Amino acid sequence: MQMIRDAAELPLLETVEAVIEALGGRMAVAELTGRLPQQVTNWRIAGTFAPTTFLVMTTALAATGKRAAPRLWRMDEPAALAG
Repeated sequence: MQMIRDAAELPLLETVEAVIEALGGRMAVAELTGRLPQQVTNWRIAGTFAPTTFLVMTTALAATGKRAAPRLWRMDEPAALAG
């Protein structure tokens, strides 16, 4: 539980655009996720990421000292962890 509390203290990113920029931009996210750059562009347009990228992207965000709202991956967000 300590890890969850620690993560809750990290700055929360609430948009797909903010996550992409925090991870180094379109090309960096494409490389990180093993997807084509066009797919990253599609995520920007849709406003959500593919759920299968949740773990790799949130781990990379944590390494930069940030976190993102799980709803950006179409994941349910526990009320205790929101905001």
